[in-house]
Amino acid sequence: MRVFLLASLLLAASGCAGDAAPSPVSDEGSDAPAGPGADLTLVEVASAEALVDDLDTLDAEIVVLNFWATWCGPCREEFPEFIQFDRERQDDGIHVRFVSLDQAVDLPMVRAFLAEHDVTDPSYFYVGQGELTRELNPFVGSALPTTMVLNGDGILQHTHVGRMTYADLAATVDSVRTNPS
Repeated sequence: MRVFLLASLLLAASGCAGDAAPSPVSDEGSDAPAGPGADLTLVEVASAEALVDDLDTLDAEIVVLNFWATWCGPCREEFPEFIQFDRERQDDGIHVRFVSLDQAVDLPMVRAFLAEHDVTDPSYFYVGQGELTRELNPFVGSALPTTMVLNGDGILQHTHVGRMTYADLAATVDSVRTNPS
């Protein structure tokens, strides 16, 4: 799956070395005790390109990316609805993936939050510079939560900034499925 990154992203990336393959985030070597979620798969990504490359491994008709942070109230409010949607729609070829935009120091809280919500699919932890959401859609700022819906070819179909309900998410995904660009 490849996301069609707008010309501005391609120009920005030209001349730069490719990103290393995404790798699971590890707390090894840190003084942080193993806590809730220590065994969860949390993939470290440094750029939109690295994120998209990892998403390429999914066999999905639709991928929903939810950008969130532990300190974001609306993110925390909508999270259970995204979990429910993912569980109910996975068999339809729709996958929800969470991308934490927290700081590295907050990694134990990110893991605990994911464990509290029984997230079992891989999630992502952004370690790059700049605004990841803007890399994927130059018309989006840094507001959270932000949700992006990509079709099976990785083409960005829809971006929503702000809290979404289950019904909002379902209507958006169903619209993307029936009216692909």
